[in-house]
Amino acid sequence: MTAPLDPVPTPPAHRWRQVRMQYLPLVAFALALGAVAVLWTQWVAPPTLIGEAEADRAELRAAAPGTVTGLNVSLFQAVTAGQVVGYLQPQPPAVLEASLAVIRAEIDVMRATLDPVSGQQRVALDRERLQLDWMGKRVELAALRGQLLQAETTLARTAALHQTKMVTDERFDEIRNTRDALLAQVKAQSELVEQLEPGIRRLSPAEADGKVSVTQGLRAAIQQKESELRLAETQLGPQPLLAPIDGIVTQSFRRNGEAVATAEPILALTGAQVNRITGFLRPPLPLDPQRGARFELRTRTQPRRAAVTAITQVGHPFEPVPPTLLAAMHLPVAAQPTDLGLRIQFSVPANLALRPGELVDLIALDP
Repeated sequence: MTAPLDPVPTPPAHRWRQVRMQYLPLVAFALALGAVAVLWTQWVAPPTLIGEAEADRAELRAAAPGTVTGLNVSLFQAVTAGQVVGYLQPQPPAVLEASLAVIRAEIDVMRATLDPVSGQQRVALDRERLQLDWMGKRVELAALRGQLLQAETTLARTAALHQTKMVTDERFDEIRNTRDALLAQVKAQSELVEQLEPGIRRLSPAEADGKVSVTQGLRAAIQQKESELRLAETQLGPQPLLAPIDGIVTQSFRRNGEAVATAEPILALTGAQVNRITGFLRPPLPLDPQRGARFELRTRTQPRRAAVTAITQVGHPFEPVPPTLLAAMHLPVAAQPTDLGLRIQFSVPANLALRPGELVDLIALDP
């Protein structure tokens, strides 16, 4: 009887080949299936709705018809509420000069009527004469301010051309010197008007107690011219354009020198901070949204960021879905809105730096 033979050893390469062919595909498939499950539940889960980060928006509009001057802001420049970003000249310079010339002539006529009076009457008419002189200086000041505004606009426009070598240095210096001269005249005239005003306030109208007083008709005429001058100073002078909100200039509809109509937009502003996130649930509603319900917010940036938010407001009627959200949902955007949805607003998580207009995915956490 022969002894049993020793088993033939299997080479390691043959064993590895057997493992690679029989077991490794099963292990790789199980790992891939687990990875897909994790990615699907954590990152690829379909959102309940798509939201848009919103900030305050405002438009700076013209309060009256006129010409835009001194607009000193550019696109994407930050402004604060109440900041003067330019001026509106309600009337053309020719109309300004004509209106002020009429007032100036009528004041001169009334001043001439005060000359052929007696000495006693002159004492009684001192206040009215001083008031007419003060009004005349104010007319000159209003005219100088209109000329200064035009000079400022011309200088700003020429400065841009001077930087590109389209205007000579001599011409630019001439325009700048004209502006500086007008600025000095306005300053001197303003000081003169301020010096005359206290004297007007101290003097009281002459009383009819035996002394000769100014006739009621002349006094009424002076008051009428005073009202017309105040109206001219208000309407014909440059009106400051004030930024309505804190934000960024996102659009400029008009430039310096362009005419605008009443309520016509000049600038569009967008707040720098996101105040809310707005989404729309399209019917049939997948859930009954309630205030305080929690949602998971996921950004679409790389890498993705996530945070928990909650519903702050729920709309009542169905409203047209904005085109930006329709495009994000891969729905057709029509000229006439046909897709309706229920507006829902969410709070902004403090740990996410969202940009206005950014799209985010919202997934319901509470049933």
